[in-house]
Amino acid sequence: RKPLTRSSIDRYTIIVMAGIAAEALNFGRADGGAGDEAALIGFLSNLNPKSGGAVSWDLESIKNQARWGALQSVLLLREYSACYDALVDALEAGGNLGECVYAIENAAKENGLPTVAQKPLGYIIDRGPYGEWDTSFSELGAVKPNGSSPAAQEELRVVDEIVSLEELKSRMQQKLKDIDSQLDQFQ
Repeated sequence: RKPLTRSSIDRYTIIVMAGIAAEALNFGRADGGAGDEAALIGFLSNLNPKSGGAVSWDLESIKNQARWGALQSVLLLREYSACYDALVDALEAGGNLGECVYAIENAAKENGLPTVAQKPLGYIIDRGPYGEWDTSFSELGAVKPNGSSPAAQEELRVVDEIVSLEELKSRMQQKLKDIDSQLDQFQ
């Protein structure tokens, strides 16, 4: 049995909060979603970390995760509004899951919308006490391939990810040292 990754938790959060975000965007408020919120709270509060220094989800961290998921949902819905509209049309027509997926993918293709793998909406940069949302690529030192083959683009993406991960690891190690020294001051 594989452990649950943070990426999976984040994806689940975005999916759960997307209905609430869509309702708020389209109607100015979200009256529904209590069941979605309860599902997210139940899911996160029942996670039982076993290793790696992970801690359980308390109420404040669950609220922050829900806010983050709602924000990500709003950003995705705004960027991919044509896909959302196509999904709504498919659902209203009684479409099954395959028809809904096709409607989304077809709308993205027809509107020239990139996949998230091709164009991430942004990154959380390790800046300040809580991080900062950044939509530029310059901070990460990413290389944008232009006109190269898909294989070359994939290789550049993998290299960029490795460099970014190594840089992130180094920054996180430094941040942990800083936290440890701050904690030592309180003892």
